[in-house]
Amino acid sequence: MCGIVGYVGSKPAVPILVRGLERGEYRGYDSSGLTILEAGKLLTVKRAGKLVNLIAALGEMQQATATFGIAHTRWATHGAPTDQNAHPHVSCRQHVAVVHNGIITNYLALREMLEGRQHVFRSETDSETLAHLIAEYLNTDPLEAVRTALTEVEGTYALAVIFRDHPNIIIFAKNGKCPLLLGIGDGALFVASDAASFREHTDQYIPLEDGQIGCISADGYRITDLASIPLSPKVETLQWTLDAIEKGGKPHFMLKEIEEQPQSLSTAMAGRLKAGRPIKLGGLENGPNDIRQMLESASNIILTAAGTSGNAAQYGEILLQEIAGVPTQYKVASELAGQVRPCFVPGAVAFAISQSGETADLLHAMETLKRLAIPTLGIVNLVDSTIAREVLAGIYLHVGPEIGVASTKAYTGQCVIFNLLAFYLRHIRGLPAEPWMTRYLQELAQVPEVIAEIIATQAVNVKMLAEKYVGHPSFYFLGRGVNHPTALEGALKLKEVSYIHAEAYPSGAMKHGPIALITKDFPTVIIALHQDDGYQKNISNIMEIKARGGPVIAVATVGDTKIQKLTDDVIYVPKVPYYLTPLVAVVPLQLFAYYAAVLLGHDPDKPRNLAKAVVVE
Repeated sequence: MCGIVGYVGSKPAVPILVRGLERGEYRGYDSSGLTILEAGKLLTVKRAGKLVNLIAALGEMQQATATFGIAHTRWATHGAPTDQNAHPHVSCRQHVAVVHNGIITNYLALREMLEGRQHVFRSETDSETLAHLIAEYLNTDPLEAVRTALTEVEGTYALAVIFRDHPNIIIFAKNGKCPLLLGIGDGALFVASDAASFREHTDQYIPLEDGQIGCISADGYRITDLASIPLSPKVETLQWTLDAIEKGGKPHFMLKEIEEQPQSLSTAMAGRLKAGRPIKLGGLENGPNDIRQMLESASNIILTAAGTSGNAAQYGEILLQEIAGVPTQYKVASELAGQVRPCFVPGAVAFAISQSGETADLLHAMETLKRLAIPTLGIVNLVDSTIAREVLAGIYLHVGPEIGVASTKAYTGQCVIFNLLAFYLRHIRGLPAEPWMTRYLQELAQVPEVIAEIIATQAVNVKMLAEKYVGHPSFYFLGRGVNHPTALEGALKLKEVSYIHAEAYPSGAMKHGPIALITKDFPTVIIALHQDDGYQKNISNIMEIKARGGPVIAVATVGDTKIQKLTDDVIYVPKVPYYLTPLVAVVPLQLFAYYAAVLLGHDPDKPRNLAKAVVVE
């Protein structure tokens, strides 16, 4: 959520800035805007709503010759999503323009002080305070003006600033949990929240750290700390290609990413899972020397995450308990962050799980864990993200960029990583190998092929079911054991992209209240696979629902003809070992949510009110 794009180069800035905003739309936003310097004036256009509104309002500015500027997509916190509250914010004299991510916690005091000095505010935002404050200190050196202003600021920020009287220079600064990257191209420099915004121009970048400030200009870039000490951060290379953030001919990123899962999961396992040798998790082995020893002796493991990652973590909780034999507990990140006196067994180790690596709730949960002296490791997809840098060590998913806001391939990637982690922990903690494990790991290696088969054979069936059921206002999703998290994820996907009300429960909890809502207009999706020890109990749940007139869609194992007679519709998936069933059962649920959204006329890539990286609490 909230995306910064800044550009300095030799080409017209407006098309590059707009394209950068488009690349970052998946992060989530409710308004957008940009500022350039043209004919000696800062020209700003900003609009509430989708980016198309901004593009339509640009008019002749799209042909402007300005070769530098800043742009922004905003997700509202302080102030409603209106034209006035959109970024950039400009000073009274129209000589300073700012885009800002984060929250200025002392903005009311600063605003009162600035209004006392005759500054006129035009928005309700905390961010506008920065434009006026920087203007207060602007004499000759714009970098020093920003540096001085920030000494009075409390809160978090990633920001970019341009000036009417200082062309071809952008000042940037970072502090707190807001990502900011410096893109280094051939004759072009960028500052952005997300590498996707500049990837088509360069694969070279620097991830900026807290307390860093600097500038990009026609002369190059400069980075210092807030005390003006020069810094020389290492230039990194992006490990993904431009194709990874293109739709590849698909109508939506969500569908593309669902169909990418066979390849993404193969990549996630590459080099880590190989027949005849123990699982290799280099991110843990190559971290600080005591990481392996810490995991060997851990009394218990804490998993903390939010949203889809939280559903994956609940699956991981079961795997680490039942395969690795480690006492494990899942904690919702926002709740852990808010606990005053959480209590854990001495010797605990934590894992923070996040696709984006920028989740604010999770970062605050990590602060709680740090306060308790609990070492925290990470399971993250986005390389060089804030969480990836703040944990002691961790495991990257390596599933590639995920552009659709509703996570699909990152979820199954996390599920694969939890399988690998369970066997890794079992091995290093000295538990004996058992005969079933060799076959299990062989089956895990074949999961990508199984998912490819499901997509090839069930997509049409799932689309037809979406057409049949899309008019129903509410759904239940049920699953037992390892597939209760799958049910949670199925319900979440349907809510996220189709806006259909959906709830998930353990199958056995159905009769403890939820069954009261069952009617002919309230379908239930139940994961009822043969290899589940609770199969017969799931059948009983189906019969209870059918007795009350409720439609039932079953996700069942290929060859199960009995279930056809008991339910209204069936989605078949190939047989895999019990602990692997969530990896295959979730795929048709992802497709069902996708097709439901499309049938209802919604854009599944940009669901309302949602953001890919939730960087505010």
